Amino acid sequence: MVGRPQTHLAMLEPPVRQLCAYAVLALFVVFFFSSALSYHFDDTVRSFARFPDFSQYRLVQTLSPDQFPLDHPTRRVIIVGDIHGSYDPLNKLLDKVSYTPSSDLLIHVGDILTKGSHNGSMDTLAFMATHNITGVRGNHDQKVIEWRAWLDWIRTQPGAPRWLEHTQAKWATHDATSLSAWLKAEQRKHKEDKKWWNKIPAGWTLFGDHFLVAQQMSEKQYAYLRALPLAIHVPSAHVFVVHAGLLPSDPRYKHTHPRQPLAHVPRLPKSNSVRANESESTQALRTLQEQAVLSEVPQNTVPFNVLNLRSILHNKVTKGSTGKPWSKAWKHDMLRCAGFDKHSLATTKPTRELLPCYPATVVYGHAASRGLDVKRWSIGLDSGCVYNRRLTALVLGPDEGANTNDFLAQRSDEDDDDDREDKEEHGDPDKDADDVEGTRNQNKVRFGDAYHGRLVDVSCS
Repeated sequence: MVGRPQTHLAMLEPPVRQLCAYAVLALFVVFFFSSALSYHFDDTVRSFARFPDFSQYRLVQTLSPDQFPLDHPTRRVIIVGDIHGSYDPLNKLLDKVSYTPSSDLLIHVGDILTKGSHNGSMDTLAFMATHNITGVRGNHDQKVIEWRAWLDWIRTQPGAPRWLEHTQAKWATHDATSLSAWLKAEQRKHKEDKKWWNKIPAGWTLFGDHFLVAQQMSEKQYAYLRALPLAIHVPSAHVFVVHAGLLPSDPRYKHTHPRQPLAHVPRLPKSNSVRANESESTQALRTLQEQAVLSEVPQNTVPFNVLNLRSILHNKVTKGSTGKPWSKAWKHDMLRCAGFDKHSLATTKPTRELLPCYPATVVYGHAASRGLDVKRWSIGLDSGCVYNRRLTALVLGPDEGANTNDFLAQRSDEDDDDDREDKEEHGDPDKDADDVEGTRNQNKVRFGDAYHGRLVDVSCS
C-alpha cells in the first residue's frame, strides 16, 4: 500500500515532476480498472455507467460454527438447490427431510425466484423472508433486486410514474403474445417517450417476470433479498456456498504460480503465530487461504462471474456450457492440496505437483443442464426442478456419519480418480459417480474433511 504523501517534500518538487507523477498515477488507475473489468464477461454492465447502483451487492457472509452446526448432536444443516418459485416441491422436500425450524439450519443456493409460476415465486419469497432463511443470491434473484432498485429510482423522476402506469396498463390489455416484440413496437410508435425508454438499462425486459416480482414484493421481502450475499464462507467447516461457482486459481497461470493463493502458505499475524498451537495455527492459515481464494483470484472478485459462471474456455470464464466445467478445475486443485507440512509435500507421486494448501468444499446451484453434479470437494444441487425434474437437498448432521480419516489419509484413493479425470477434456458429471453411494433418494456423499452428507430429492412434475 502506498504510504501517506509527505506534503512538505512535495512542495519543493519542480512542477514538471509533479505533473509526471500525476500522469503516472492516472495511468495506473485506468489500467487497474480496465484490468478488473477484463475478468467480467457480462456485456450489459456498460449500460450501468449512467445509472445509480441498482446491484447493491453484499459480497461475503461468514458463518460461525453455531451458525453451521456440523458437530451438534441434535442440529442439522439442510442446503436446498435452485427453487425458481417451485413452492409446492419445496414444501414436499422439507416434509421429506422432516425439517424442524427450531433446530435445523436451512440454506438455499440462490435462484429462489422466477422461471416458475409468479404465484410460486411470491409464496417462496414470503416463506424465505418471513423466516429469514440463510442463503445466497442467484442471478435471477439479482435481477429482481435490480428491478426493484430501478422502480424506486424511476418513481422519483417527474412524470415517470404516470408513463410507467400508463404503459403497463396498455400491455395488460394487449393481445400480443411476445412481450419483447410489443415493447419494441411501443418504442417506435411513441417517440415522445424516448427519454423514459432510455432510462431502462440495456438488456432489461420491462414487465417481465423479474419486474413483476420486484413490483409486487414488500419492503421486508426486498430487504431480505438485498441482505443475501454473493457467497457464504464457513471457516470452521471449510465450506463455500455460492450460486454458480468459484475458481480455485487464475486460469491464465499455472496452478503452482506464486500469485495463486493455494500455491503458497499465508502468513499469520505475529500476535497469532506466537500464541497459537499447531492445530489453531493450521485452522487460522486455512481460513486466511480460503479468504484469499475469494479476494485474490481476480475472476472471483467479479459479482457477475460468481452469479453466472459455468465453464472455463481458453483460460477465460464463461457462462456457457462449452469448455471445462469450473468444478473440474476446483477438483483438480483441491486434490493437489497436501497440507502445510513440507514432509507431506515431498512424499507423493513424482509426476504430481502438490500445493501447500488444504482443500475446501463448494456447494452451488445454477447448472441445471449438468444436473446433480457431485464431485470430491464440490456439490452441484440444481437438479432442474423448474424443468419438471427434481428438487434436491443436501442434509448434513449427526445421523449422516463421518469419515474415519481426514483428507490427507484419503488422498491416495482420490489420486486414482483424478488421474482418470485428467484425461478428459471437457468433463462429464457422470464420471464422478464414485463420489456418490447408495440409491437416488438416499445418496450418501463425502463432505469436507471428515463428514458425510445425504442427498434427498422430490419430483417436481
